[in-house]
Amino acid sequence: MMTLARLARVVCFLCCLGVWMVRGAEPAPRLTEGEAVLAGLADFRPVASNWTEARVLAGDPRRDAVLQPIAGAGMLVNRPTKAQRGHLFSAWEHGDVDLELEFLLAPGSNSGVYLMGRYEVQLRDSWRVAVPGVGESGAVYSRWDGARGVGNESFEGAAPRVNAARAPGLWQTLRVEFRAPRFAPDGTKQEPARFVRVWLNGTLVQENVTIGGPTRSAAFADEAPWGPLMIQGDHGSLAIRGLRARVPVPPPPPDPTVRVRRVPAPIVVTVPADRTILQRAFIAFPPVKRLYAAAVGTPAALHYAYDFERGALLRVWRGGFIDTAEMWYERGDSQLAKPLGAPLDLTGKAGVALLETPAVDGWPESPGDLYASQGYRLESDGTPVFLATLSSLQLSERFAPAAEGVGLTRTVTVEGTAASWAAFVLLAEADQITPAPGGWVIGDRAYYLDWPETSPHRPVVVTAYGRQRLVVPVGGKNPTAPVSYTLVW
Repeated sequence: MMTLARLARVVCFLCCLGVWMVRGAEPAPRLTEGEAVLAGLADFRPVASNWTEARVLAGDPRRDAVLQPIAGAGMLVNRPTKAQRGHLFSAWEHGDVDLELEFLLAPGSNSGVYLMGRYEVQLRDSWRVAVPGVGESGAVYSRWDGARGVGNESFEGAAPRVNAARAPGLWQTLRVEFRAPRFAPDGTKQEPARFVRVWLNGTLVQENVTIGGPTRSAAFADEAPWGPLMIQGDHGSLAIRGLRARVPVPPPPPDPTVRVRRVPAPIVVTVPADRTILQRAFIAFPPVKRLYAAAVGTPAALHYAYDFERGALLRVWRGGFIDTAEMWYERGDSQLAKPLGAPLDLTGKAGVALLETPAVDGWPESPGDLYASQGYRLESDGTPVFLATLSSLQLSERFAPAAEGVGLTRTVTVEGTAASWAAFVLLAEADQITPAPGGWVIGDRAYYLDWPETSPHRPVVVTAYGRQRLVVPVGGKNPTAPVSYTLVW
């Protein structure tokens, strides 16, 4: 017996399909060359009222189940209801296509991008999922056939290589290289549809994945050389921006005179279940390679890279720890440790600095000659505490997973008194830093910085050289208690 909820979904699907078929009486234009930018609702077929245009989001997208748009231009926002939950269909059809977009998910939200209206790359609030499957963000969704029998209806599809998803309410990026199925003149399919590569938040999550037919909940049951781009609108609230579709240009033939360096097989370092580990290595952090650095892995699958020379947190990531193949391949010339998860790069600047006029001075890239690393000590569970001196100050810095693996907590202790200039701890630097419940949103919704209500310190936002810095004054007349906060991404 069909439930009311399922009947509503079927009606919604038929309505969307009906609109497409009615408009489909006129041949849709085809994306055969160049680039298409989908910036507003005018770039799509007739749209259900659950979609709206906005210039910014109000409320608290980190916690709001339904996003709150402020009217304007710049993004498309989906706010589905039981009555209005239509999909978006591009006003043109595509075959082979390279696609890129940014998306932001409300907590618990679920959506998808359907190439040709048939083959879905999943978008979902998969934050903190330990082992992602075919239903998580970055997956090529599975197909469905009830005739296969109970428990076997779902088949094909491909889980993402790693969980590269960010927390809800943050902007994320998706890039897709897609090749349409090939057909003979008589309509016989000769090659299946193929996802050449899919990147989620800059991390490769799919490569050379073929799919034998439309995935579950596709707009069309058949296959064809052309089809519209579809964005699912019936499963949860999300925002989309920066959507661009390009017809791929064939790459030039390889130059036989250029030596192609073989990519080494990964040499994976895993983290024990009961101990934090530290691996000394070079860390690639453009524009330079950090030579006096280490990668630190925790049993909670929250990892980071640290630069001893600058006393700087370089990046953080979730999931797998590091690939050390380039520390050993070809005599380990590069000596690089590479994160296995999706990294979030931070400023890479000195974590503590002495400033004469903090409201004017730019933050130093390195702490200067007055800074000296004193190495680190290990706690009983392997957690490193990084030690240093800065003029007459003694510094210690510790990173550890926050409760329930929400993020990574940094604790900085500054002891002593600065000789002249004031001492500050750098919390974050970005083009914009916005107050939010419980802390701040850093950058253009890149990550969160959670601040404990009980802290005796009062961070301040300083603008200098067109950038904003969130800093805490320490020492002198300021509290000497440790500075502690949590990064969430």
